[in-house]
Amino acid sequence: MRFWPVFSFLCFLFSCQTEKNAQAILHTTLGDIRLRLFDSTPRHRDNFIFLTENNSSDTLLFYRIERDFAIQFGPEPDELTHDFVLEPEIEKPLLTGSLVAAKADSLPLSDGTDFFIILGRPQTDASLDEVEQKTSIRFSQKEREQYKKYGGLPQLHGQYTVFGEVVAGLETAQKIAALPRNESGRPLQEVKVWAEILP
Repeated sequence: MRFWPVFSFLCFLFSCQTEKNAQAILHTTLGDIRLRLFDSTPRHRDNFIFLTENNSSDTLLFYRIERDFAIQFGPEPDELTHDFVLEPEIEKPLLTGSLVAAKADSLPLSDGTDFFIILGRPQTDASLDEVEQKTSIRFSQKEREQYKKYGGLPQLHGQYTVFGEVVAGLETAQKIAALPRNESGRPLQEVKVWAEILP
């Protein structure tokens, strides 16, 4: 497993200092999705900014979608090498609208080029109790209230790094998730993505 040497060097040289509360737009063929990147996850935030500003995000597409679950975007699946990975920065629940880094294969590390946006349904105390009974996951009272209010994927709680959130255009994400798809979850209509960091 190799870390991306250029990005690692730049992080060392500049300490990955970026503007606080950075925002980005995902321009898609079905509309725009505006994101806020979290300062509390600097490795993932700066990675996303670096990829975007160095034209590494202009050949992405949504290649896996599922209504009431998530939409996943990155390079073509057969082009994913998992060569560029990040140490996880897990601290936030997986709420609807969250921007999340996918995992590198079965490793606990984050894939630096593969992302998804969560679109889970609002939860109930009963559904959260069921997750706790079937897993080792334990929710705080605050997390319970968040999952009940906003929805999300509590069954994956604590396993992925949330490094941003949708602040506008969630309806675009939901529109993408509702597209017809094949057996592997790929939309029959190609949905390309081009990311832009806002000044």
